[in-house]
Amino acid sequence: MNQIRSIDLASPLLPALNLVLFSFIFLPTTAFAVDENFTICSVPRYCGKLNIKFPFFIQGRDDPRCGYPGFEIHCRNNTNPILSLGDGNYSIDDIFYPNQSFLVSRAVRFERDSICNHKIRNISLPNDRYQLPPGNTKIVFLFNCNLTSIPILSPHKISCPAENETNSTLALFHSDPQLKFASENCKERVETPVDCDQGNRLHVEGLLNKGFVLNWIASNCSICEKSGGKCGFDYIVPTISNAFAPTGLTLGTVLLV
Repeated sequence: MNQIRSIDLASPLLPALNLVLFSFIFLPTTAFAVDENFTICSVPRYCGKLNIKFPFFIQGRDDPRCGYPGFEIHCRNNTNPILSLGDGNYSIDDIFYPNQSFLVSRAVRFERDSICNHKIRNISLPNDRYQLPPGNTKIVFLFNCNLTSIPILSPHKISCPAENETNSTLALFHSDPQLKFASENCKERVETPVDCDQGNRLHVEGLLNKGFVLNWIASNCSICEKSGGKCGFDYIVPTISNAFAPTGLTLGTVLLV
């Protein structure tokens, strides 16, 4: 008789909170019914050219069970997916599932006026979902800078209309040795990550529009997928429980809290 079995709860392969891994091993049988969760989350999902799978799900189109809470994205006109963060919307330009990272850029491209009009803001990341990779490069924008007594900083000046030496905008890499000195002569500071070598000489707008890489913090589904399974999230059962296995199949994983 076929039975539902769960793996040892002490196994180091168990994923993080509330993750349901639908991993099945087929047994000889004449007929069986596939688990509903496995069926729903097995349907290929795309937005533009990008394959969308756990932990992401497309809001209003995908079943939330196939993603992880807080990882909803938007798919508009079947172009690149859009991720909403506290400081604005970002286009997801590529996703690297094996190392749990993705390339994002501002949904609205930066122009010189965006900087000169102080429309650029510090990135706002939910710390429980996303983080910048170690050693990430940042550009620091300094506004309302007085350069009359510190002309040495003039090479970092951004040409903005209606500005002068007593009210200038500067841009420096965050590791620039002159940054501390420059900050003391400016009134406002904004940092934004970029994906480049600090020796890169692209103009500022080019660096900003190139985007940057983010890592996500959620259970890694690669082990489950290699076994032919699918990952999802159970919003109903708040305790450790066996997920439903289809008739004639043996379930190899459990719901964790």
